[in-house]
Amino acid sequence: MQRERPRRGVDRRRISKLLSLILRHRPDEFGLNMDEYGYIPLEEVTEAVQQRYAEVGEEDIRRLVEDSRPKRFEIVEEYIRALYGHSFYLEIDDDPIDPPEKLFMGTTVKAGRKVPEEGLRPVDRSYLHLSMTREVAEARSHEPGEPCVVEIEAKRAFEEGGIEFYARGEVILSREIPVEFVGEVSGLDAAPVNRGDERSRPGGRRSGEPGPPAESEAADRVSGREFQEATSEPVRDASRDLPGEPITYGRKPRRETGRR
Repeated sequence: MQRERPRRGVDRRRISKLLSLILRHRPDEFGLNMDEYGYIPLEEVTEAVQQRYAEVGEEDIRRLVEDSRPKRFEIVEEYIRALYGHSFYLEIDDDPIDPPEKLFMGTTVKAGRKVPEEGLRPVDRSYLHLSMTREVAEARSHEPGEPCVVEIEAKRAFEEGGIEFYARGEVILSREIPVEFVGEVSGLDAAPVNRGDERSRPGGRRSGEPGPPAESEAADRVSGREFQEATSEPVRDASRDLPGEPITYGRKPRRETGRR
């Protein structure tokens, strides 16, 4: 069966950015109340999106959530939430997973040098955002040259240290990783990039300046006037992905969630 294409006039890139702003960062600015697990009624979120893009309907949002790769949002019983990347604390309602032998996290050389002595703790988020493969972690490293990747001995951390891991789409969340469960940190000996070369790159930054959160995809980075233009990095056309079954990662949303 031929896959339905998105309706003309609906810009998925901009809608994804706006959903990230609402569900990860600033629900209060849109007059929305979020429960302790991150859920907001889908109808209310649709109305908030329509304040900026009147042509967007609930089915457009459902289709975007279903088709997005990687999986960023989920809908459960008429409620929607972001799966990860929040800039405020939320409760984890999932059951912890039995992790693989190793997990990985992309980071900067500056931060990576501290890991063998300090372990891993969240910096600009409430949870660490880990990757299942080294390749994905490399893509999330913010070094302009060779990527810096921290290896985590996840199975041993879970069995010996009681460290819990939670699957949220392609991202694995954890609260902290003590030093004894940190493995190899690769990319620490990479040659520094010339500042002039780095500044000339699209989206480049000066050496030593903080980069964007490792867990946030380029398409969903939001801050300041993020949704007014929404014209930064292109996003993969999700309409080319094959449809999958809806995935539920946590408990059902609390019914008392509602608008202010």
